Amino acid sequence: MTNLDLSTLSAEHVAKWLRKHPHFFDDHPSLLTQLHLSHDTNAASLIERQVAQLRRRNEELEERLNQLIAIASDNDRLFGQLREVMLGVLDAESAAQLGTRLYSALREPFGCEQLALLLFREECESPWRSCMQTEFEQRLPGLLRHHHALAGKWRRDELRYLFGDDGLQLSSAALIPLLNGDQAVGVIALGSTEASHFRSSMDTLFITHLGDIIARLIARLDRSVAQSA
Repeated sequence: MTNLDLSTLSAEHVAKWLRKHPHFFDDHPSLLTQLHLSHDTNAASLIERQVAQLRRRNEELEERLNQLIAIASDNDRLFGQLREVMLGVLDAESAAQLGTRLYSALREPFGCEQLALLLFREECESPWRSCMQTEFEQRLPGLLRHHHALAGKWRRDELRYLFGDDGLQLSSAALIPLLNGDQAVGVIALGSTEASHFRSSMDTLFITHLGDIIARLIARLDRSVAQSA
């Protein structure tokens, strides 16, 4: 490619080139916002293009701002809901009582039709369901390894494994691993009949923290039971 000598480039050269390429600004509209034109007749069309370009940019920025406001509003609402959930379960005196409170506290705020509480142990009290960790990892590989909640669409066999036959009516779910450090304690699964309710793009930071806290509460309750035995 031949190097362009800008020192020999004149305004006439630029004007001649633009006359041969009348659609140049169609392909490079951002340059219009950097041009300085006087308000005479010949410049009117370019000024209109500049105004249109600035208007589009303003609309894009406004749309982005509205998106950020909506995200902030959702996060504020979710934080408030999780705060209420945590205040309601912190003084639970047993794993069974903790599960019962979670079952009633999580369904309405998250708008889910089904909720499953799984513990990785041979026996547990209702509403928890006993589940072997090795079996869970075979059925749903990757969730525990990633150490954070996952949301989105799941296969029918996965939903049935989590929720029983009721899972066949569901279209999306959020799975919250219960992790006490590196130890997996269990999983909370929230299910919805709406495919877009639990989206893969949703922010799962807060519900991941919820899972970590619930796992530590379960560990504390287990220690309390062991000490009193």
